[in-house]
Amino acid sequence: MKRLLYITMLISTVLTMSCTGYNTLNREPQPTDTIYTGEAAMSVYGYNPERALVILDSAEIVGNLNADEASFLRAKVFSLTFGEERLDTAQMICNSLLQSKYVKNDDKHEEVLDLLISIYRKKENNEMLLKYATEKAELCRKKGDDVEALRTEVEIGVILTNLGNIDEGLATLDEVIEKLDVPGSVNRLDASILAMRRKINVLRNNGRYAEVIPISHHIAAKLDYYEKHHDQYANDSYRLLPDSADRARYIDFCRSTVYNYLADAYANESDLDSARYYLALFEQSDYGKTFGGRRSIAPTWIILGDYDKALAVSDEMVARMGTDTINTEYSNILWGRAIAADARGDSRAASGYWRRYAELNDILSQQLQQSEAHEYAARYRAQEQQMEIEKFTIQNRMQNIIILVLFTALLVIVLFYNYTVFQRQRLREKNAALVNLIDKKSKKEPLQDDERLAEACKMLSEHPDMKIAEIANKVGLTPRSLHKLFREQYGISPSEYRTLHK
Repeated sequence: MKRLLYITMLISTVLTMSCTGYNTLNREPQPTDTIYTGEAAMSVYGYNPERALVILDSAEIVGNLNADEASFLRAKVFSLTFGEERLDTAQMICNSLLQSKYVKNDDKHEEVLDLLISIYRKKENNEMLLKYATEKAELCRKKGDDVEALRTEVEIGVILTNLGNIDEGLATLDEVIEKLDVPGSVNRLDASILAMRRKINVLRNNGRYAEVIPISHHIAAKLDYYEKHHDQYANDSYRLLPDSADRARYIDFCRSTVYNYLADAYANESDLDSARYYLALFEQSDYGKTFGGRRSIAPTWIILGDYDKALAVSDEMVARMGTDTINTEYSNILWGRAIAADARGDSRAASGYWRRYAELNDILSQQLQQSEAHEYAARYRAQEQQMEIEKFTIQNRMQNIIILVLFTALLVIVLFYNYTVFQRQRLREKNAALVNLIDKKSKKEPLQDDERLAEACKMLSEHPDMKIAEIANKVGLTPRSLHKLFREQYGISPSEYRTLHK
């Protein structure tokens, strides 16, 4: 037993020294060595995504993030800041995470699905968008988050209309709106308004403006009730904080969008007075003064035939944009200006706008092609990175397997050696006991054959060089008879007795 302990301690010491020697040459960084964390990366990704990726790499190396968490955050940075050229990389990472243990946690599973939904929305891939939105809705119901499941079903309804299933999509939206149309919770209120706004967008895209009007008034009524009775609503949504200023901003934004919907719907239904009334309300709102608000209302002025107002709004937008005019926003402004100028009979100005509009679209088309080239390059880089990661993982795994096999082999050798030593010790003890027993029997009052056996035993022990046949002859027996008597009396042969006696 002492030998076993000694050898085990020796093996442990050798393995410890080996590991220490390895770490001395290739020291693994420790979490205390840096301040790199996932939080630090996500605090800078908005304005410096490349720096965020470096921080994530460092955070993973030092152990502040495990591989799956780092991969998810990388995918998030890729999808939110790098544009379409890195969406494929983000998509590959998310699909890989869905096959890993990372999504065994329902909250992390939902985060991955949210990111995939965002990615496929940007890529306008409605089939995959429907797949992951449906998966998320099922997961939310499993978690007991009914409102979030209904929010996701709103997304499903819109996707169905984008796929051409307009009646099915609208039916899904109506079902969700009915379930959410219950007061008492800020979260349900926000989800209900979201569902109705999504339905309005679907109706507008399909030219069903008359149906937009009652839904818009219903949203306005819900906002009025919430503004007067906000104390009756549980503050259960991270989207809307209970602070009064946040509540006022939320109500202003939602109301202004309602005014926008009503102005556009009435304009398309040729109710110009109502359209101008809601346009005035919209422009008085805080949101109506923002760039996004000005952009959203410009087409309505064109529908109303107020081209001077439409051009004034577009001038205001251009002034806010400054020199940043190589984008789809400016392309839309040029299109609106061309329409307005043509309607006013200024064909020369309209022609100039159309020409600039076409030139800008050519530039944007070239940028899109370059973006696609970047996307293919990014996909290739992502595959290379994945291969490197897999190679490193395999090397690590093989190294661990080799160490484990060596340790197991050494342990087996030690155990086998000690087992052999133990068995030999037991055999020696057993043989010694057998010799003592034979010696005791040989000293008892013998019969004639026993006397011969006793004498033979004495001669076997005292004369190791004397032959068995000679000893048998001296005690008056044949070698065969002596062998037989030994077997009957002691269970062993004379030669085995001599060997044991040694």
